[in-house]
Amino acid sequence: MSTDAERVLVVSKKPIKEYLIEIALLFQESAEVVVLKGHGRFISKAVDLYNAVLYRMKDSVELVNVSIGSDVVKGKVKPYIAIKIKRRY
Repeated sequence: MSTDAERVLVVSKKPIKEYLIEIALLFQESAEVVVLKGHGRFISKAVDLYNAVLYRMKDSVELVNVSIGSDVVKGKVKPYIAIKIKRRY
């Protein structure tokens, strides 16, 4: 579940630069926690996105939690990773 303070960003085909802009906008719009969620082949892209956020925002963000699991989508099991990051003030 996501609330106003926690927003889920599903990582897929867009370039990482676009996600970086989206994350910056989410933090500006009062999102305190952003969850980077990648399914299947986009798991590694979600990790790359986290590393890019950490590199660019340095001490402005901190890692809250990383969880892995699987969802059933259209009768198929899809693995996922959810990386929860928090904005520091």
